[in-house]
Parts: sequence; structure tokens; C-alpha cells
Amino acid sequence: MKNDRWPSKNAVPVSREIFGAEVQYFRTDPRYWEPILERFADTGMRCVTAYVQWGTHAVGAPDKRHPAGVLDFEGRTDPRLNLMRFLDLVAKHGLNFNFRAGPFCCNEMIYGGYPSWIVLGDPNMMVWDCQNRTTQGYWGPRKEGSQPSYLHPAYLDWCRKWFAAVDPIIRPRLKSEGGFITMVNLDNEVSYIVKDSFLDSDYNPVNVRPGGFYHRFLAEKYGGVRNLPYDRRCRSIEDVVPPRAVPETIGRDLAWYTDWIEFKTWCMSNYIRRLREMHEANGVRDVTFMTNFNPHLPEGVPTRMPEFEKACGPRGVAGYDFYRGTYMSYSGYHSMARVTKLMNATLKYTWSAEFMAGTWNLVLPGRVSDDHMRFMARCALAQGCKAIAWFMFHDRDCWGDSPVSSHGHPRPSLDVLADTVDLATEAIRNWDRLAPRMDAAVVYDLIQHQHASIGDPSPCDDNSLPVGRPGIAGVPAGMASTEYVGLFRLIEENGYQAAAVDVLHGPKRLRDYPLAFLPGSPVIERAAARAIESYLKQGGAVALTGAWPALDERGRDFRFLGRAAPRRAGAIRVGKGRLVWRPDFIAQDKPEEESPASLAFVGGLLKAHAGAPHVRIRPAQEVTWVDWQPGGGQRKYAQPRNLGTAVLHRGPGESVVFVLNHYPVAARFELEFASRDVKRIVNLSTGETLRVARSRAVVDVDRKCAEVYRVETDN
Repeated sequence: MKNDRWPSKNAVPVSREIFGAEVQYFRTDPRYWEPILERFADTGMRCVTAYVQWGTHAVGAPDKRHPAGVLDFEGRTDPRLNLMRFLDLVAKHGLNFNFRAGPFCCNEMIYGGYPSWIVLGDPNMMVWDCQNRTTQGYWGPRKEGSQPSYLHPAYLDWCRKWFAAVDPIIRPRLKSEGGFITMVNLDNEVSYIVKDSFLDSDYNPVNVRPGGFYHRFLAEKYGGVRNLPYDRRCRSIEDVVPPRAVPETIGRDLAWYTDWIEFKTWCMSNYIRRLREMHEANGVRDVTFMTNFNPHLPEGVPTRMPEFEKACGPRGVAGYDFYRGTYMSYSGYHSMARVTKLMNATLKYTWSAEFMAGTWNLVLPGRVSDDHMRFMARCALAQGCKAIAWFMFHDRDCWGDSPVSSHGHPRPSLDVLADTVDLATEAIRNWDRLAPRMDAAVVYDLIQHQHASIGDPSPCDDNSLPVGRPGIAGVPAGMASTEYVGLFRLIEENGYQAAAVDVLHGPKRLRDYPLAFLPGSPVIERAAARAIESYLKQGGAVALTGAWPALDERGRDFRFLGRAAPRRAGAIRVGKGRLVWRPDFIAQDKPEEESPASLAFVGGLLKAHAGAPHVRIRPAQEVTWVDWQPGGGQRKYAQPRNLGTAVLHRGPGESVVFVLNHYPVAARFELEFASRDVKRIVNLSTGETLRVARSRAVVDVDRKCAEVYRVETDN
């Protein structure tokens, strides 16, 4: 009889069933598998995630009888490879399982979990860069090997052979068939092993030769050569060659460059879809297929979130991997918050497929404290992350300070996992139906971030966004993306919360907010411009900071709002709405160094057009501290910026507010609710009840800490 605890086809996943953590049987002595799983079950988590690595289980080279290699799943050659016994233990403890069979895993493993014959194989099967060189593969433990080109037929044939070996293990154990496997990972962090910058990939001949995948993509997008918007003559689509250099400036050939970026999205999405279809052809159906993103700037380019989710199928989900080290900085929090907001805007389900627990060392350079892990988890939940899969659950090679030891000994951070699961599934009612309430919007226009991506040599470095080549209409690449990133901080430091609105994916979401901030850029998608104009005409307010858009996504002249750039800054009436233009970029400062003038400008706009936030937070008094200064001696520090966060969540029968303190010391914050009906807030961890008088309450929060309060009225 089928088990109905997992959601039916096309349903949004149930968070209770997805909270989990990574357990790696092949890196652990089998005598400790059960103690580790017992500790796992004690937390209330339900979903064990585990890589099932091709290269780990391959104990012999491929031959006619063993097309994917000689594979050991029963522990014949090493008891750690007894996947069957491990799966039996997962079932015994009533847990779900996310079967992560790659083909690529990363995971600090030799070759990233691939067998050697893949990464050391035919160079013609590999990703090529703009100089027709094979690119570096996953060079973790060994400095050798390349990354296979995702759509190369030879590589896909290898994937098909591997799935033919693992799918007979998956199929009878599916939850839909009475088993316990609820999720199947369609490869890990699909991004050319993070070599997805503009010139690094993928110039493999299978893509760029006449009639290759690049030309198939162009034919799908444009139909015929006459529709190509390039400032160059081509007799056929097959005559188009991809860019092989980053110019100083881009003009009317903009689409030629951005199409190369979009082609990579197309390749990766089609690769994910092909893997899903391979599993389905082997009878693995009625399961939640998933994939995951690694940290990326500029904002999800070319790893576009909604395209990856779509490739996972109607029940598919796409999660983000959050790694913030042993101490989450204020900028780290905002990176997490901003990405989560974009996920809320573009995905049907927001969750973290890998969420850092522990660190990449066994000899520890610094401890991962339990209060840091709790703070990091609650920061994610505050911004709408519905579930977390922690990585790792236990220590193993090249990973330490996890919630349990490699022998299953509990550590203080184990309580964090149980506490977080309990918060979302027990303490907060109807968690899956609650949504964070935002006060304003920041517009996400894909073309702006594609412009930045052309000049970014390492999109995977989410701590750095270069500003420079190529310029468009005198504006360097990266300026608009930097403005986008900084606007979220300026809004939050005024005590408000901003949503991301992807105006190509969900333009109607603009209507949910009285005020939208548009990062200035010389280029704008025509569809985005139409959405913004419609929003304005219906009474919305838009703040445009930076360059006035004068080109469309094809590099053609374009009159934004039907007009050229005004001669001076100021307000412009558009229908019932108003656009406020400030020609200088205002959000280019580093975190915690935001200009007071920019903060005041944004605060004035919020007050005038957004009104009172759902809940406003501000320090009850100036926050100061004394610490050592460089060169010796002590110094009194003061941070005049508001580093408190308050996010209100509402849904059927429940209302909670997350309060986050990003200062390095404890601080008192005043909360002011827009609703006059709020009478009390109750701390869900301590049970402490605080009276709300005239919509205000004062809360005391420890440094780098998050508290969650139920919001109560007399109604």
C-alpha cells in the first residue's frame, strides 16, 4: 500500500518532511551508522540526505558486463560501501531519504565523486574555454582532470549507464511505492564546476560547431537568421560564432553577448531535464526531483533559478547552498537574505539544500559555535526559507565540528537542529502557509545582471562583484548589480523590509508594494519597462537611482516611459503614480559603511511612499562597545547604522516576528507595529510575554542572535 505522508504529484513539498542533514555512510565506520541515525531521529528531522558517489562505488573499470564500471553496493570490497545495509537502517528508523547520485557531487572528494575515467577521459568530451583549452575540473584533493561538457553525447551516455545501475536501487524504495526515498538529486551545483564565467565555458565543438547546441538555442529563440538582433551580417544561424573576448564597451551587439550567457542557462537546464528523463525512463517517477545552486554573483547568472526548477519537473524543487563560515558577518547575512528573497519571488518553494553545519577542517582554525548556527538558521527562516538540509551532520574527512562526531557523540550544536525543526514544525503554527511581509520592493531585471556577468571573472565568488569592463553607454559592468545589492541594506537599515521582484518572471508582484526601487542601468528589458510603466500608471511609486535606461535588451535605442532622460533629478508623474529619479548611484558602499546621506534619502522615500512598515525596528539607544584597535590599545566603537532586523510572518491563524541583532554586543530594540491591534508578543523559546503599548514594545537581544515572538491580539 502506498504511503501518503509525502505530498502527491504537483504538490508543494511539506517542510516537516524536508528538514534534514547529510549523512555519508561511505566516510564512516559502519559500526557507527546506527548511533548516528539515532541521533538524527532524536532531532525531529525526517530527511537523510546522502551522496551516492559513482567514483566511490566504482571498484573496477567498465567492461561489457559492467558498462558503468564494476560497482560495489553491498560492501564486498569495503564494508563502508554497503549502501543496502545503510538504506535498511534509514528505513528502520522511519526516516525519509534524498538519494544524491550526482553524477557530480563535489563533496571534497577526489574528482568530485566522478570515476577517474570521466575526468581523465577524452579531452573532446570536456568543457572548453574561449581558447579551446579544456577547463579545470574539480581540483580539490588532486590537481588533475577536467569537467565533462554537460550535453556531450558521450558524457550523457555515461550518465545513462550510471543511472541504469542506481535506479533499480531507488525504484522499489520510493515513498510512492511504500518505501522511504522522497527526493532524488539531479546532479549537484550545476555550474561547470563553477567555471561558468563568460569566457571559461563552454566552447566544446558539440556546442559551437555549425548546427551544434548553440545554434539550436538561437533557432529556438529567434526562429530564423532574419530575426537575429545582432549588428553583424550572417547568412544563416549556423554562421553565428560566440564571443571569445570581453570588449571595453558594448553597443548594438549587446544581444550577441547576453545570448552567450543565456545559452549556458539553456545548456544547464537541458542537462538537468535530460537527467530527470533518464531516471523516469528507468521507472523512477512520482518523486520530488531536486537540484541545488551554489553561491553566485551577479545574482543567479547564468544559474537562473526558475529555469532550473522547471527542469526538475512539475514536482521539482531547487534549493540554495548557504555556506557562511564559522562566523556570519553582516554582509554574509545580507547575501543570504537577498538570495532568499529572490527565491521567494521566482520559485514555488524556498529551501536550503545544503546549510553549513561544521566547517572544512578537522584541526579547527576556529570553532563553529552553537549560537552562531542557531543565528544563521533563524536568519534564513526569517527571510522565508521554509526548510533546511544541514551539511554535514557528522564529522568526516576534511570536515569537523559537526553536530555529532564520526562516532555519533552529540555536540552542543545538535540541539540547534532540534530547536530549529521544533520552531518551524511545532512552536510556529502553519509554518508552510506563513509568508514574510515586505514593505517595499527592489526590482530584479535580468539584463542588468547579465551586463555584470560579462565582466565578472568568477561569478561563484559571492563576496566580490567587480565593476569595470565592459561599459555600456559609459556605465561600467557591475554598477547596476552593486546598486541592487546595496539597496536592500539601505532599506533594511531604515527599519523596513524589501522584497525582490523579478519583473520578467512575476511582474504582477509589483502591485503588492506601494514603492519599488529600480537600480539604474543604461539597459532595461522591454518587458520589464512595460511592467514598471503599468505599475506606475496604476498608482505605484518608483525610485530610480543611477543611469536612466536608454537601451533595450538587444542594444537598441529605447525611450523608457516614452521619454529621454530628464535634464535634472526629481519626480515625474506617470499616470496615477510617480517616479523619483536620482541620476547618481547611491548604494555602492560596503556593508556597515553605507552613506548617511543615502540612508536618509531612502528613508525619506519610504516614509513618503511606503508608509509605516509592518513592523519597524530601531535601537532603543545608540549601540557602543569597547574593543582592541589595530596597533594596540583600546578604543570605543559606535555603529550609528541600524543593524537590527524585524520580519513579520503572517498566515492562517498565526503571526510571528523574527528579531535579529547583527551588532557584536547585546542591544535593546524598539518594535513598532503598523497594526494597532497588537497587544502582546510571546517569545517562542523562553515563553516570556512582553506587553505592546501603543503598538510599541522593547526587546533585549543578545549579540548575533535571533529571537522569535508570537504576535497576539485580543481578537
